[in-house]
Amino acid sequence: MWLIRLLTVALPAVILPPTAPAVLGFAALTLWGGAYPARADVIELRADQWCPFNCVPDSSAPGFMVELAREALAPFGHEVRYANLNWSRSLAEVRVGTVNGVIGTDTDESPDLVFGAPLGQYQEAAVFRRNEARPIATPQDLQGLRLGGIQDYDYAAALLDYIESNKTDPTRVQLLSGDNGLTRNLQKLLTHRIDLILEERSVLLHALNALGLRDQVDVIAQEAVTPLYIGFSPALDSSALYASQLSQGLERLKLSGRYDEILTRYGLEG
Repeated sequence: MWLIRLLTVALPAVILPPTAPAVLGFAALTLWGGAYPARADVIELRADQWCPFNCVPDSSAPGFMVELAREALAPFGHEVRYANLNWSRSLAEVRVGTVNGVIGTDTDESPDLVFGAPLGQYQEAAVFRRNEARPIATPQDLQGLRLGGIQDYDYAAALLDYIESNKTDPTRVQLLSGDNGLTRNLQKLLTHRIDLILEERSVLLHALNALGLRDQVDVIAQEAVTPLYIGFSPALDSSALYASQLSQGLERLKLSGRYDEILTRYGLEG
């Protein structure tokens, strides 16, 4: 993969199936045909804006992964609170348990987090100025190009060494930190301060459409897709419960058709 948000600690992942053994205490108690939780909590989720996965908090369209999480966990009595925080701090806070989870990671990037079922999928893409696109698969393909990226995002093995080796050389690699990294990189691209950007395809297209820039760039997407998750904190005992309940809730949403309805609102398919 070219681009996944960065992992700084490599530990085994914990991935829970949609239904975990009752001896682990994950199952909800069913009474009179309804699902009742053993506990009801406020679940704090964080991530930098990565729309359509997670967008503007407290808006009518906070992101499809936010909406799925809220509706999947609601039958268990939980309230999901989502707020924006830059990706480096989001990962740091979830690892120490300051917050419950991060939105939009995977098992390669964050193998130390606790996962339930995936909520979406990831497809990598590169964006160039119009009529300047070329395939990017190896470091040799980047010769003569200034690559724009985001600090603490991860990159595929084919490009990671190149980026790490050249991240202090702005004639080859320029990494942004802080908020609105993609928007700022697009501005740099169109003012010829960088020559290409690596980003997730649906995130990239959403930003281009929102900014009215789609006709000024060319996008090359990879064929491969990988699942994306909400990763829960390894420091909190509650994480295994939330991951299991999220998986159960997502399965209910798929069976009811609600899962596809939410994705359709964001121009996506299940």
